[in-house]
Amino acid sequence: MASPSTSRQAKSVPPPVRPNQPPAPARGIPKAAKMKQDPARDYYFSEDKDGQKLWTKGFRAFIFLNVFIFLGFDVLLPTLTVYLEGHGHSRDAIGRIFSLFTVAAIIMRMLAPRLVLAIRPFVLVRLGLLLAGLAALSYFFAHSAPAASLARFLHGLGFGLTSTVLTAMAAQTVPGNKMAQGMGFLGLGTILTLAVGPSLGIWLRDGFGYLVLFLTVSGFYVGGLLWTLRMPDLALPGPPPDKPRPKLVFLSRQAFAPSAMMFMTGISISAVAIYLALFFKETGLGYSGHFFGFATIGILVSRVFAGQIQDRFGHRMVISPAIASMTAAIILIPSIRDTGLLFLAAVLWGLSTGTIFPSVQALAFNSVKPHQRTSVASSLFNAFDLGIGFGSILLGLLSEHFETYRAAFRGAMANCLVFLGFYLIYYFVLHPPSARTRPRAALPQGKILPKPGPGPARGQTP
Repeated sequence: MASPSTSRQAKSVPPPVRPNQPPAPARGIPKAAKMKQDPARDYYFSEDKDGQKLWTKGFRAFIFLNVFIFLGFDVLLPTLTVYLEGHGHSRDAIGRIFSLFTVAAIIMRMLAPRLVLAIRPFVLVRLGLLLAGLAALSYFFAHSAPAASLARFLHGLGFGLTSTVLTAMAAQTVPGNKMAQGMGFLGLGTILTLAVGPSLGIWLRDGFGYLVLFLTVSGFYVGGLLWTLRMPDLALPGPPPDKPRPKLVFLSRQAFAPSAMMFMTGISISAVAIYLALFFKETGLGYSGHFFGFATIGILVSRVFAGQIQDRFGHRMVISPAIASMTAAIILIPSIRDTGLLFLAAVLWGLSTGTIFPSVQALAFNSVKPHQRTSVASSLFNAFDLGIGFGSILLGLLSEHFETYRAAFRGAMANCLVFLGFYLIYYFVLHPPSARTRPRAALPQGKILPKPGPGPARGQTP
């Protein structure tokens, strides 16, 4: 006759893995046996003496997945605009074509919070990578404006779906008291791609032609798709049963200020991402690849230190200096005449972009409940893409009107000054710093994450 403990072991079935809500350990089952029954839990959530670890196998896998996604994007930074200009597209037409990427990404990100409730997240990530890979191949045949617009729209659909779902999945594996560090390290893959991508794109274009360039970009997305096949499934938390399904929201009310900041960041980013290569071509300087390489130094420094500073002292200690650094870089770019000034402008640019992205994401994610993070991620990316699209059109019109790409950077400089003023007024005047509770620390496995305390992290404004 089976013993009571044996009977309990036979009946115990571990529930599905859900982030931030680890299953309670079954009675009578040793810890080693429990982990063998649930390997996905150990892959995404493990502990040390301080609680839940940041550097789990799953978190490292998300970082490497970012390499494949953004390498395909960064390779096209200095090459796609020149490719379109070579096929007779005007400056403002290039801006309109690039804006379709934004429109497609926004549509997909509005749908993402609902899609993750009906389709497994990794299926959505793989679908997005497949769409992006097909778009990269179609660029070679996109000589006319309609064809180029269709290819860019398809690329935006794939990139928007993948980036939104991936960010939400990664955020669920990060302890609340290490969110700024986690979001910063999640972008470590982009440091490598930003250093290698633009130079690799120019080398492929000059040495092998555009066909090999677009085939290589498509291969990066296929590589990302294959990488996801080795990662266990991870469910994203849904809303409580008594709550309705998420609405199709363009910008989340819970993330108004961070979304506004991402919008203004996108405008400034569009000047560098779209018009930097054309500006250097106009002035006879072949520095576009070197600029992104030097910018990597600033990004690396910011990712190592900015997250730790924000988790300890709050976002005000890192975001305002980052906006000032971005403003200085934009002012310096039109004055570049030698590698010394190029290096200074690029490092300042890297410091700013490497800090603003993860800091704003951590600020937004720590102010909402876990099941709202997909909607917040969608809102942040929508605002950023809207800024990219708006900036590409506005700065393109300025370049066309003044007949120089230098005007694009003057417009971006004005945007940076507005950005800095908005942040200082909103977070220092309307919502001044006050003593608040620290971010929620990760709890040991087997316990349910409690409801948020009386306030967000010290220095974090709801």
